[in-house]
Amino acid sequence: MSGAAVAGIVVGAVLVIGVLAVVGGIVAYGLATRPDRFAVREMRLADVDRYIEKTASFAIVLECTTPLSRGEVWSRLTQVRYLSSLPLLAGPTWTDAADRSEPVVGAGRTMSGTILSVAQRVIGVIPGERLTLAGTGISVPWAIADFAGRFTIVDGPRPRTVTVRWEIAGSPRWVGWLPWRWCVPIARPVLAFVLRHILRLKPFRRPTDHPGVPGGRRGNSDFG
Repeated sequence: MSGAAVAGIVVGAVLVIGVLAVVGGIVAYGLATRPDRFAVREMRLADVDRYIEKTASFAIVLECTTPLSRGEVWSRLTQVRYLSSLPLLAGPTWTDAADRSEPVVGAGRTMSGTILSVAQRVIGVIPGERLTLAGTGISVPWAIADFAGRFTIVDGPRPRTVTVRWEIAGSPRWVGWLPWRWCVPIARPVLAFVLRHILRLKPFRRPTDHPGVPGGRRGNSDFG
């Protein structure tokens, strides 16, 4: 086989892979508009500790200390769409209220990305202290079996500080037996950045009522 033929095969393969990647991206983009399109296995609050500590294929725990007040931190976790001020992301958004002042067990929320979106449900809440969520759906089929997250706020090591503990765990629907927890060092810098973003000193702009909007509908102005 001549060198020209080999080069032609390589170029053809690259083009095919590129086309498949573009088509896959377009499909994923379309699916991402429905975070609850494909259901995942929901879990009980009583199962979360064991899931994070042992049974989840992937689990990570992050902590960050901040001079923000406990009330401000809790408000950000429950009322601010903190992902919306990051590129290609949106949410968290409560599915049953434009602006929920206090989450309740059973309330749903979504978080969206360009090619992946997820839906969650509150399964445990201690106001000002702990928020526990379990996954209920995902936009991509056959990807995730189940997932959960938990925020815990405790007193910080120094006066007038609090420490936020963020626990995230999940298991893929396939190849869950692989050592996914080995990926923690790769995921940690990204998720730590998100946590620091949530706890940044610069205030987030909150949703505000817009005069003249029928029904007092709230606008999404928390992108700053």
